[in-house]
Amino acid sequence: MKTGKGDERNIIVASPNEKFIDIISGKLNERKNELLHIGEYEFELVGVKKIKVKLGNKAEFITGTPIVIRIPKENYEKYGISEEYDSVYWKKKHSFEAFIKQLEDNLYKKYNFFHNTKVNETPVFEQFIFKKSVVNHVVKAGMEHKVFGSLWEFKFNSLSGGQKKVLEFGIDAGFGELNSLGFGFMNAKK
Repeated sequence: MKTGKGDERNIIVASPNEKFIDIISGKLNERKNELLHIGEYEFELVGVKKIKVKLGNKAEFITGTPIVIRIPKENYEKYGISEEYDSVYWKKKHSFEAFIKQLEDNLYKKYNFFHNTKVNETPVFEQFIFKKSVVNHVVKAGMEHKVFGSLWEFKFNSLSGGQKKVLEFGIDAGFGELNSLGFGFMNAKK
């Protein structure tokens, strides 16, 4: 997509639902070389390409958008959190264990729901590099809300077949919460 003379941009749509991706891809292909409007911006669509990430035994991911994790009140005592809210966004001041546990639980919950299965929950992640905490402002129902997230790099040295399936799903569905708002988008490093 072009935003100005010689300025090209890529828009990536990710989903574990291949039919959804096929429909979007087909509709966009029908509009090739036409002007598209996204919000207040106008783009010329110059091409559409479908990609599918297939992981090898080693892999590295980096966040494209912040990962949002909320810790429910019933887990506060377990992680040493003293808040009055029903849930709290994970921040660097909270337990790293809370981040990983909620991240893995969320990933398995989405995977099992989507595939209508019950995969045994085993540790998925191996190495973590925390980059930074971020705050985004999201408007819902005319009200601005702060959403706290974090940027990460994940490394894997010896992925099993089960880990690959769950992680490939996560790349398509998003890591963490609020994926439909664009959070948790991951890029596989080559």
